[in-house]
Amino acid sequence: MKTAFVTGAAQGIGLAIARRFAQAGYRVGLFDINDARCHELLGESEFTHAIAGHCDVRDKASVDAALAYFSEATAGRLDVLVNNAGVLTAGELTNHSEAQIRAMVDVNVTGLTLVSYAAFPLLKATSGAMVINLCSVSSIHGIPLLAVYSATKFYVDGLTQALNIEWEDDDIFVTCVKPPVINTAMGQSLDPRHTENMKITMEPGDVAEAAFSLTQTRKLHLVLGSTSRLWHGLSGVFSMRFSRWLTRRIIG
Repeated sequence: MKTAFVTGAAQGIGLAIARRFAQAGYRVGLFDINDARCHELLGESEFTHAIAGHCDVRDKASVDAALAYFSEATAGRLDVLVNNAGVLTAGELTNHSEAQIRAMVDVNVTGLTLVSYAAFPLLKATSGAMVINLCSVSSIHGIPLLAVYSATKFYVDGLTQALNIEWEDDDIFVTCVKPPVINTAMGQSLDPRHTENMKITMEPGDVAEAAFSLTQTRKLHLVLGSTSRLWHGLSGVFSMRFSRWLTRRIIG
């Protein structure tokens, strides 16, 4: 049975991805700081063969313990690592607290990196393994009122590109999904000045389906939403000045 380890799996996009992989016959690892919720999910029929546990991606010891527990249950097999855990604070940078800034960097940057680093031996030992990183369309151009979050997603995009090459000889394919605003608690927490123009039209299940599709297509990245794809395409062709103008038009 193929296996998938999902961080931030207690709710939202992470849970939707875990469900999609479970429905496809994967033995899924549901890991989150809210491990109580993950254990509750084991009572659902689709998670009969799932594994649940605590994982604080900011803490290397916690990550190592989670992966060791997962590895023991799967005989060392890890087909798909889904780096989904993430946090967001919206609004002007000058209104953020130090704790909010550190949380975004600690979870979205350091946490994703620590999980990837710790999972490498299991991925390498599993033929055809892959890593799916949850990125964002905010990695196309820096987004005002999401400055730190957007910057962390630029990091995710860069790490994905680098490891896609670095781990190729180890038969590990590294990719990422770039969704727009999604109808989750995180998506609903955006500054109202964003959501006036960036309407929320996608659900967690849409991201889950896209993430699962990458196990078949193995693209370097997948941008979701027609407006986002247009924005991505135009930003890659025209000047930075045009990209800046286009970003201002899209976000209002």
